[in-house]
Amino acid sequence: MALEREVEQEYRPRMLEALEQRVNAVAEELLQSQPSCRDCGGSMKQHDRRTVSWRARFGKLKICVWRYRCRVCRNECRPLLDVLGVEPGRISGSMAQLLGLLAVVAPYQLAAELAWLLLGVKISAMGVWRVSQRLGEAAAQHSEQMSRYHSDSRARCLPMRQHRQ
Repeated sequence: MALEREVEQEYRPRMLEALEQRVNAVAEELLQSQPSCRDCGGSMKQHDRRTVSWRARFGKLKICVWRYRCRVCRNECRPLLDVLGVEPGRISGSMAQLLGLLAVVAPYQLAAELAWLLLGVKISAMGVWRVSQRLGEAAAQHSEQMSRYHSDSRARCLPMRQHRQ
């Protein structure tokens, strides 16, 4: 196990660099199209570019991200972060899922220790707790949105006739 951990630690910087390159490639693709405002539907224009960071399995990613602003309603978005499903200063979605899984099967302190042993990620028990809370909130929001969607779609449907045999 010690040898495997040494190899993982040795190649972690290269994996982080490769991940940054792929994220930058996705960012370049997104620059080809301008997003539409989710509120008014208007075209959004590039406003500024800022460096944001988040934690991934291989380390801390730092990427320059374009922020877009709607001229009509002043709504803002960062399409790259939306596509990747990350929040600046937070843990990446894939790592959050793995930590959430550990939090489900073990107490937070043990989950933090397992994160180090299994994933090579140093995180506190409180960090595992925060991740599990965020995932729980996201699951509740998704469930609520699905309920709203299905209740709306049923309201539009005509009642089914009963068939006679």
